[in-house]
Amino acid sequence: MSSLTHVLSHPSQSRSGPPGVQTTTTSSSSAQARLLKPTTLPIPLLSSTLAKRYSYAHTFLVPVYYYLRSSALVADPFSTMVMDMLVIGLAQALFCAVCLPSAGSWVSGTATTTGGRIALNQGGTAVKSPKTTTKSGATGTAVGSMRKKLGGPSSGRDGAPALFSLILTITLPPLPLTIMALVLGAPLYPTSLLPHTLLLALHVSLLGFLPIFYTHGVSSSAWRDVAAAWLPFDESGVWGGTVGAMVGGWIGAVPMALDWDREWQKWPCTVVWGVVAGWTVGRVLTGTPLRMGVGRRINLSEREEKEMDEMMTVTTTEHEQEQLAQHGEKKND
Repeated sequence: MSSLTHVLSHPSQSRSGPPGVQTTTTSSSSAQARLLKPTTLPIPLLSSTLAKRYSYAHTFLVPVYYYLRSSALVADPFSTMVMDMLVIGLAQALFCAVCLPSAGSWVSGTATTTGGRIALNQGGTAVKSPKTTTKSGATGTAVGSMRKKLGGPSSGRDGAPALFSLILTITLPPLPLTIMALVLGAPLYPTSLLPHTLLLALHVSLLGFLPIFYTHGVSSSAWRDVAAAWLPFDESGVWGGTVGAMVGGWIGAVPMALDWDREWQKWPCTVVWGVVAGWTVGRVLTGTPLRMGVGRRINLSEREEKEMDEMMTVTTTEHEQEQLAQHGEKKND
């Protein structure tokens, strides 16, 4: 499975060769040290029959609810979005509690993982992470908390993780999402529309980020991968729904610019519908049973970095050859 890498620092340089000639060499160890790789694993769907069935139903019920509320949204966006936020928040919290493992109950990531699904045995229990040996010879365990049985009665599942995740979801992401919407063209004037933009951000947060808070908590490595779009697509449709919601919201703003003078074109009706449509498409494509792209990550930089490294290598080699030739000419003179 492909992985993304980001350059953290410049390659180390060493001087060698004839006097007055600089050559740049990059050791394999320094190349490895300057690369940052994603460590998060795909979010698993609980193995119980109820989890699988409710996951299907949830993907269908959410867009149907928004469709039934579309007339009310056009008539009174503010009041409708406030009411819908409560309903969608409860629905998303219920989906998390029924279908997903909470943070700390599964191996959400490891520094040595190469990708793929979390391993489950036939009984539905997550397989304990094998011990890993570092280059220095030290032995340790993969990052992650103690695994519990997924979907079984012994998992001790209750509403506390969902409630805590709901609180984090409505307090942390909305402000950055609001600023992002304003940067991308959300109306600043009249100022009476700013509450609508904040409510839009709350809906995006509930649809796209509540399940991530529930499954990953406040793990810095997980949220780094979220910010870099590094999370792998999963069978539960969580990351697919998040990506779909963001892309759908951006596409949903297009009808607002059309000169049709329709009431439903006002802010933020079409964006809300775009978010919901994108969320639904993302979940359908990546979730069960289609499972398109499960375990894969969005790759935005790996190819570009390889091409840049090759270009730098070629440029350095040519520069070294020119310097060697000049040094040889000076020596002959």
